[in-house]
Amino acid sequence: MDEEAINAVRAVVGEVLEREADAGSWTAWASSGLTSLAVPEDQGGEGLGLTEIAVLLREAGRAGVQVPAWETLCCGALTLASHGTEAQRKELLPGVAAGEIVLTPALRGEASHADGRVSGRKVAVTHADAAHRLLVTARDGDRDVVALVDPQGPGVTLLPASASSATPQHTVVLDDAPADVLEDGAAARLDDLARAGLAVLAAGVLAGARDLTADYVKGRRQFGRALAEFQAVSLQMADVYVASRTLDLAADNAVWRVAEGLPAGEDLAVAGYWASQVAPYAFRTCHHLHGGMGVDITYPLVGYTTWGTDLAHVLDTTAAQVPVESSATKNLELTDEQRALKARLRDYFGGVAAEYAGQHDPDPVEGAWDRHGPTYSRLIRQLGTDGWMGVGWPKEYGGHGLGEIEQTIFANEAQYADVHLPSVTLQTVGPTLIRYGTEKQKDLFLKRILEGDVHFAIGYSEPDAGTDLASLRTTARRDGDHYVVNGQKMWTTGGHHADYLWLAVRTDPDAPKHKGISILIVDTKDPGYSWTPIITADGSHHVNATYFNDVRVPVDMLVGEENQGWRLITTQLNHERVMLGPAGRIEGLRDRVVRWADAAGVRDEPDVRDLLGKTTAVFRINELLNWEVARAAASGELKVADASSSKVFASDQVQHLLADLVSLVHRHGDPGDPATRELLDYLDGQAKRNLVITFGGGVQEVQRELISMFGLGLPRVPR
Repeated sequence: MDEEAINAVRAVVGEVLEREADAGSWTAWASSGLTSLAVPEDQGGEGLGLTEIAVLLREAGRAGVQVPAWETLCCGALTLASHGTEAQRKELLPGVAAGEIVLTPALRGEASHADGRVSGRKVAVTHADAAHRLLVTARDGDRDVVALVDPQGPGVTLLPASASSATPQHTVVLDDAPADVLEDGAAARLDDLARAGLAVLAAGVLAGARDLTADYVKGRRQFGRALAEFQAVSLQMADVYVASRTLDLAADNAVWRVAEGLPAGEDLAVAGYWASQVAPYAFRTCHHLHGGMGVDITYPLVGYTTWGTDLAHVLDTTAAQVPVESSATKNLELTDEQRALKARLRDYFGGVAAEYAGQHDPDPVEGAWDRHGPTYSRLIRQLGTDGWMGVGWPKEYGGHGLGEIEQTIFANEAQYADVHLPSVTLQTVGPTLIRYGTEKQKDLFLKRILEGDVHFAIGYSEPDAGTDLASLRTTARRDGDHYVVNGQKMWTTGGHHADYLWLAVRTDPDAPKHKGISILIVDTKDPGYSWTPIITADGSHHVNATYFNDVRVPVDMLVGEENQGWRLITTQLNHERVMLGPAGRIEGLRDRVVRWADAAGVRDEPDVRDLLGKTTAVFRINELLNWEVARAAASGELKVADASSSKVFASDQVQHLLADLVSLVHRHGDPGDPATRELLDYLDGQAKRNLVITFGGGVQEVQRELISMFGLGLPRVPR
């Protein structure tokens, strides 16, 4: 990807769009050189490709400028450049570069070609009345072709058609119209270019509506404060941000595949589904937050929404059209080494899951099973023995020295197989000790963590300090070379089997609540430490109430500086939230249901195809978000909004999809059948277990506030 070319295109487009009088003028675009970008140099253009044209389309969409850029540059010029004959290129492309020729595709509907003539009916053709040529997809015997047709020529009738936006649409009736066919392969190329371009254009349009709405709620005041300062508004704006951010990722990935000439069908379907089925909800939210202003036809939001509506109609991708099976070209966005690691971990965790399947440790509490008992300890020691505990850790501390993406692959594959990792130990304790720990702490814990021989639990939440963590009351009073800890923690995961607690305590009771907090490493063998079990909805003993009665902690078990613990907590929570949204969880659920549906003979039922396609689209979006967040973390540029978006998106989707998958299996299955019963029990247990994910690691409402603040620049919601 040529970043210099991309930035140059963005700058030129920005200059044109800033001149309001010229923004919607194709002549102004031509005079600025924009119409020449997709034209080869030998035909008077700049010779740029889809990657750069996508930048142009996104910026045009963001500005709400409806010019025939997608039609002429993305579909017309790029297709002619790659699959036009020499005569066709010479006839049309210099005029495109000069802004004198408009081209437009005619994709939807049926048409046939034979002997230089085309007949049929094409619908939703934009800018047909201004076009010099139509690029008509048609069937010619056993092949698909693209035929150039003069819309004003014989055998062509343009019927004005219904459209939501200001962009004119026509139904094109072709009756033995003269046609000039492009070279073989043009139809597939045009289809890929068109769908990728539409997706990125839709992403730009939604981004424009999003930004317009964010500015509006920041400026509009009611009841003495900005609308953005009401939590209900902030939460809805966060959902718009997540919809826009995920559509960006889907569109960018589709563009990248098409631009590189890679198989793109699966990701084009995902991007099309997201733009046509998910984005409309975000547009409606933008209108709702504008109130009456949003329905004024002279106000820009109407233009964004109507354009987005038309784009959704053209893309019109249903969930059932999203391919469920993973192809051999899946995950080409990863390196060869990363894909190989993914395959190795898929096999490895599959073997581990099979070995430990059905091994549940009974808990002393009647009716419960212990998720942190001896079986779990053996599993983690095996991971350590097999060398898999430190994928993303630096080599100097015993890790593999790989990156954040590899660590994310590790977490995804474990979730796919439903292998319970010591995430707190690996993702919070270890990385924080590497960065802030003393040499003694590193020597004492890091090697043992990677060997799977030491387990930590986190002690953050309290009876009166959950989401409002900074109001915690557990105290640590200095007494010589020890701290004396007193207080209570709640929801301490694994606190009944942990060797140590990573404990947030108040070391300065007189400091403001976000200050005066420290992190201590507490040995659970201290006689002042105790716990009582909390049995969760899935019937497991997983969490506890924990108590500290004059627990003595050596001063050298203080992590970082005294009274500076809040920074450690918030820094690591961002990384923990990344791990709370692994795409492998959704992929694993889908594949279990796919195997059952195949065996039950219901795979082709319409509702089954629809839900499995939807689940696949959500999984793929989740995966792309995982990679994006991991890349940003690796470069030290992790954005709070993206970390929180990853957590919010995955948590919400897992809960919704689980409910739908359970209903689907009940609808088509016999709960008395052993295989169906086993699957239903598993899905029901997962649904109950995953009730926690919308508040564990940071409640969704606060995460959405963070998204609005850091992603959209909205003010903080007053407390």
